[in-house]
Amino acid sequence: MILALLALTGCKEKHERLIDEYLDAHLKDPASYQNIEIGKPDLITPMSMAIAECLERKKAGLFSLDTINVFLDHWKHHLESAGINPYDTLGWEVSHRYRAKNSFGATDIVEVVYTFDKGMDKITETRQK
Repeated sequence: MILALLALTGCKEKHERLIDEYLDAHLKDPASYQNIEIGKPDLITPMSMAIAECLERKKAGLFSLDTINVFLDHWKHHLESAGINPYDTLGWEVSHRYRAKNSFGATDIVEVVYTFDKGMDKITETRQK
């Protein structure tokens, strides 16, 4: 159903088509789907993963800003000494917010982050926000 609507509305970006295919296969009632917002793809690199971890630790009160800078500097040097480019593309992430009916027929608002492979050819993971 979602894919049929897409054919009528024109061209979609690759990540949007993959999300639509995923939702068609996994929603309890695909016809009830209403898009609220689909974000743009964010690059995943070893450094972006380290930054995300640092921000989570800061939010939990475990890291100060000074600690984050020192940690990231050490992490970058560690990766480079191991022959790993800290900025190599590992994959992509896209945030998505939508409405759809659940198993009980009630409409839920769902926030999901989709993780895509390096070539953005498939969704490798989904997690709710």
